[in-house]
Amino acid sequence: MPLSFDKWLLAGILILLFFGVWMMSWVSVFNSSEKEKYFASRSYCVKEIPNYSILSETEKKNQLSLCVKTPEAKETAELYCNTYNCNDYFLALHIRNIAIAICVMVFVFFIPFGFWRAIAPIAFIGSIILLVIVLIAPAQGEFTSKSWLQLPIIGLFQPAEAMKLALTLYAALWMENKTIALRTWKDGFFPFAILVSIIVILLILQPDFGSTAILLFIASAIFWIAGGHFLHFIVAGGVGAGLGFFAYSSFGYVQRRFDTFLNPELARTEDKYQIEQSFLSIGNGGLMGANDSSQSFGFLPEIQGDMIFAAIAEKIGFLGTLLVVMLYAFIFFRGLLITKNAPDRFSMLTAAGISTWFATQSLINMMVVTGLFPLTGITLPLLSYGGSSLLISLIALGILLKISTLTTQTHEAATHRRRKRRTHLSTFIRR
Repeated sequence: MPLSFDKWLLAGILILLFFGVWMMSWVSVFNSSEKEKYFASRSYCVKEIPNYSILSETEKKNQLSLCVKTPEAKETAELYCNTYNCNDYFLALHIRNIAIAICVMVFVFFIPFGFWRAIAPIAFIGSIILLVIVLIAPAQGEFTSKSWLQLPIIGLFQPAEAMKLALTLYAALWMENKTIALRTWKDGFFPFAILVSIIVILLILQPDFGSTAILLFIASAIFWIAGGHFLHFIVAGGVGAGLGFFAYSSFGYVQRRFDTFLNPELARTEDKYQIEQSFLSIGNGGLMGANDSSQSFGFLPEIQGDMIFAAIAEKIGFLGTLLVVMLYAFIFFRGLLITKNAPDRFSMLTAAGISTWFATQSLINMMVVTGLFPLTGITLPLLSYGGSSLLISLIALGILLKISTLTTQTHEAATHRRRKRRTHLSTFIRR
């Protein structure tokens, strides 16, 4: 018998992925060109700077920053881009990331589901270790926060993304056999709160408040569905508010972002620039989209990443974004159905965590872009450029698809039992 799974969920995932490729082919042109020009001018400078190979890293950085601005370097870059196509840098990487992630998702789909129960503790401990290493290692690339690791073969990788999946699996495993105990302070709330607090502290130190918020939502959803007491959430909410005030008081950029969110008219120009450009993109799109979508030409920062929803609003308008929102809601709805019909507590809690993760991250990203949430750097699942987010998201969705095969098999078995009982009953009546 062919393997049955939630084909509607898979269709929603693929539609979003292909739509993301189409959007990337448009929104990333300017940034791709600028990136390729920088690479070309940098290659020119490496050859022109005297004794470059023996300079210290600081000296190399300083020399390069001066050299790439010279007319000779810029002319070399222009000539390179006139000879070769410089417009597809991010598109090509995005397509490569999608191809790899889909292959991994298919592989994950065929793994027996019991594997994830067995590996959950190892994945959680491994993710904790990665979060510690990322704090010790120097900041990577152009990033100011310590959120990325340079790994062999993989390249830049964000451990916080791996922790989303690891926490989902481990929390589901930890609560699988706990029902009454979860409603107590000693055996339920306090152990789980300590567990989550370790993760939160490691993420705050990076700092990465967007991932922190999503992980808290994942943990809360699993804890609530598993049977947590309402009073626990009141206490957790108070502690969370206290931690939020601590972050506001201790981190200058967090304070600036909240102040910009609450009082944008009083914020500095550089602090509100990104959100103002996002508003311009959304406004320019109108109801049906704009033909002269000019925000993609260097005005909207992170247009192919965190701010791609604003670019979508400019390109296809309010009605188009409404369809995108409905598609995300549809995927979340399919996740809820899989959660409801899951055959056991571990698969049920895992499906709930993945569905909450997908919905929360999508919603927060859209709220940030539309000014309903303080500015924070999180991707829009399946649409934004970002290899770590895309890979881990499709692994999680592959697991969700696998759970859907278990629910289908359970439903088919139950249907078969009902038909068998009816057959026996009919035979008994005829006798």
